[in-house]
Amino acid sequence: MPLMGSFWTGVSGLQTSQNALNTTAHNLANIDTSGYTRQQVLQGNREYNKIGDAYISSMQVGLGVSYTDVRAIRDYFLDKSYRQEAGRSAYYSTSLEAVNEINTLFGETEGTEFQTSLQSLQNAMSDLADKPSDATSMSVVVSRAAQFLERAKAVYNGLCEYQDNLNEQIKDQVDTINDYAAKIHELNQKITRIETGGIEDANDLRDSRDYYLDQLSSMGRISYDEDAKGVVTVQFEGVNLVTTDYVNKMEARVMDETTGFYEVIWPKLNDQQVFSLNSDVSAEDLSDNGSLKALVYSRGDHRATYQDIVGGYEYTEEQADGTEVTKNATAEYAYSQIDSSSVMTIMAEFDNLVHNITMGIDRILTSEVDSSGDRVDKGEDYLTLFTTISSDDTNTRPSEGEVQDQSFYSNYTCNNLTINSDLLKQPTLLNNGFVLEDSSVDQTTADNLVELFSSADYINDLFDGSLASDGSDGKKVMTNLNATTLTQSDFADYYILIVEQYATVGNTYQSLNTSLELSVNSIEAQRQQVVGVSDNEELTKMIRYQNAYNANSRYMNTVNDMLEILLTSMT
Repeated sequence: MPLMGSFWTGVSGLQTSQNALNTTAHNLANIDTSGYTRQQVLQGNREYNKIGDAYISSMQVGLGVSYTDVRAIRDYFLDKSYRQEAGRSAYYSTSLEAVNEINTLFGETEGTEFQTSLQSLQNAMSDLADKPSDATSMSVVVSRAAQFLERAKAVYNGLCEYQDNLNEQIKDQVDTINDYAAKIHELNQKITRIETGGIEDANDLRDSRDYYLDQLSSMGRISYDEDAKGVVTVQFEGVNLVTTDYVNKMEARVMDETTGFYEVIWPKLNDQQVFSLNSDVSAEDLSDNGSLKALVYSRGDHRATYQDIVGGYEYTEEQADGTEVTKNATAEYAYSQIDSSSVMTIMAEFDNLVHNITMGIDRILTSEVDSSGDRVDKGEDYLTLFTTISSDDTNTRPSEGEVQDQSFYSNYTCNNLTINSDLLKQPTLLNNGFVLEDSSVDQTTADNLVELFSSADYINDLFDGSLASDGSDGKKVMTNLNATTLTQSDFADYYILIVEQYATVGNTYQSLNTSLELSVNSIEAQRQQVVGVSDNEELTKMIRYQNAYNANSRYMNTVNDMLEILLTSMT
């Protein structure tokens, strides 16, 4: 090879080694950068110059080495597996957090367990049964009832506040998802502009885009595709989120002005809901995916009350011919509308407990069983212990004919109950002082109040199946945890069942979350083996490229010396 041509070989070696050193330095500089993918240098031969023909091949002279490409090392299948498992892990992690919050509220609220207040009220009824006409005993009952109601409201309001907390998290996540989607769309445009010429790859921009895809995968079920131009389109819950031309943003729109609850919709798709609370969550079809879905499901769509368990309200059902028919909700139908929401379910079950206790006490105080076995009105002198906040008449009692009617007690909910102000002023008005017309003590009513707390059978007999407005047997909903369970219990056991139920649910979520976290960590470890930067490996490469640079430098010095000697000898 001519000496002048030999300079090309040295220059190409210097340039390639210098670029390789720059890439290695870039890897080391980003060793702690979140989402960064290590870059690898690819080298190749420059074109050959043909100088003649030999017997078996052409006679060629090489022009050195070329710096052909810098590629980011990623594994598509590991990325897909990681994003799928990360979404499922986020779903159960968020659901577990909601259940743990529920358990905290019931285990310890403002330093006083609700179960203590329930037991205190039951003990007050037992003491009253020992001395029914004793003014002190009646005063203690009214006082314990007020404490019970105060604790019940604290628990229920705590659940409402947690719903509000989840609601704000939903709004924040929707905003974050829209922001990530906009950034992915912007990165698509930048990557296309850089890579269109086919000269270089926008590796750092691709890393940023992959980082946002990782973040999106934890918030919902995503799928994505990359076209020949390097544009990535993203689908969120089966709907286009990022397209080639635009971003289809979600919106958190207030659906109830009273609660301020947001519903997550697609404005460009006629306000189609992103999630439906009526759809089942299943690991088999991978619908248990994303923290946003877990937040929406945990919060629910309204403040639940006992009516969500026992039914008794109207709903519209579309028939095959397109007409709509108004029907009364059964207990099973009502419960099916909230069982996907952990917070709504616990609110309804807890409110059902408070509703039944307060309604049972007032029913005993204002009615009695006559000689024929029918429950009849005691008369206007017998007041209810509880009343509703919206009631204009504090001297509350059922009117004639309402003794066996659920409608009078329909507003007996945690957020609407208070103590009868007349009894707070004068507790001896309770059950008309427990003195009958013949001046004897009303021991029967006192004993019934005790039995209300100690016997599931008595609760059934007291209400005699008359509470289900759709005509079905009302016994079931009085002493069962919800419309799907068969075990009957008294009030104390009912409360224990509530607590145990969510302890069990929490353990299930904990187990699933732990398993998925191990899976995510395992896949991420495999991903890091591919995309992660190893300082030892990069330092080794740096030494190699530095030596190559020095070797090329010496090569050029040698060629330069030879050329100098040749030129000197010719003069």
